[in-house]
Amino acid sequence: MKNTFLRVFLVVLLSNIVVVSIGLGMVQFIQKRNQVSADLLGDVGVQLVAGYEKFGITSLQEETKKAEKRLSGTIYLYQENGRPLLKPLPRNFREQNTPSVAAGRPAADFLHSQFIQVIGGNNVQYLLIFKPNPEISPIAPEAVVGFSLLGLLVSSGVLAYWLLGPLLKLQRVARSFGQGDMTARVENKLARRSDAVGKLAREFNEMAVRIETLLSSKERLMRDVSHELRTPLARIEVALTIAEDKYALEAQKGYLCRIRTELHELDELIGQVLTLSRLEAASLIKEEMNLREWLDDIVADVSFESQLKGISVTRLGRMPKTILGDPLQLRHAIENVLRNACFYAGNGGVIEVETHEKAGMAYIYVRDNGPGVSDDKLEKIFHAFYRSSEAREANSGGFGVGLTISQRIIRAHKGHITAKNREEGGLEVCFQLPVA
Repeated sequence: MKNTFLRVFLVVLLSNIVVVSIGLGMVQFIQKRNQVSADLLGDVGVQLVAGYEKFGITSLQEETKKAEKRLSGTIYLYQENGRPLLKPLPRNFREQNTPSVAAGRPAADFLHSQFIQVIGGNNVQYLLIFKPNPEISPIAPEAVVGFSLLGLLVSSGVLAYWLLGPLLKLQRVARSFGQGDMTARVENKLARRSDAVGKLAREFNEMAVRIETLLSSKERLMRDVSHELRTPLARIEVALTIAEDKYALEAQKGYLCRIRTELHELDELIGQVLTLSRLEAASLIKEEMNLREWLDDIVADVSFESQLKGISVTRLGRMPKTILGDPLQLRHAIENVLRNACFYAGNGGVIEVETHEKAGMAYIYVRDNGPGVSDDKLEKIFHAFYRSSEAREANSGGFGVGLTISQRIIRAHKGHITAKNREEGGLEVCFQLPVA
């Protein structure tokens, strides 16, 4: 989005520069056209000089007033010795870069004034200076350019943000919705717009409502079906027990035991499905947790369970003090990943649990030295009921739900969970949780 903003900003800025350049060019063209022609000023100068030489200074002053009114400006007339015949130039009527017209003659505003040399009788030379009205003090070209560029930058930035602001809001809502917040919607103020952006916002809201309805229906169906399956499973368990106690032959007991094992696995699967459905709707019971004691307790429990396989679980790094969360649900999330790591590490495996804090987030890393996961399957391992081919070949007995449960618990705490392969072999799962 930053690149898009920069592109729009540059396009708007370039357009403004072109428009301003054309405007300045037209203003200069009009100003040049509005200047009094040199021929007309020459004729006026000849008339004034002739009247002065024939009738004197009084006639010159009267004719000058008429000419100034007709030309809408001020006329200054100097003799060749620099003596003014009319009013002299004012003190602020100067331009530093204007060369002197002749030795002893005053310099004038070269940009806004016109200079005409008039030859009188006996080849006496006069200098006529015409200053258009109203008299405006010139501003330095550098200041004009500076203010113009500043105005262009500000107006271009405001216009670019005005164009991209609605898209930024849509992007934030889409990101929240994509991260699992099914209630994320575009605000009504934006959706009520009658342009293409408003139409896009309304269609996004309609799409979000349909997706939320579909997901809710799916989760409700899973919850209801799983709950209803518990009743016949309990009856099968009772019938199986009766069959084993009263009617089973010695040759049939192995088959009945196999049936019981599969029955328990089915019951466990149903329990995990119910857990998934409850995570979608249940509200978390959050409280301030002492992260050190809480995590040490989990590591101790997993270490105790894995000691027969010779698996060592060590904790490294500095521990953040407290986090705000549901201790029971977060324990399920961490334990699922830790037990998964212990299974794939195998006998004599090494598990590391490292923690540290950065930018208001608590990071918990769980690393194992197992076979890892193919790079193209790293994202899929968090999908419900997905298991890699390695897991099936290893006869793990899992259902591919544990990591999904962990992911949903972490997301419900406004955190993130990611996985990547280690360079030295094995898998690293990273939990990010906000610090209280």
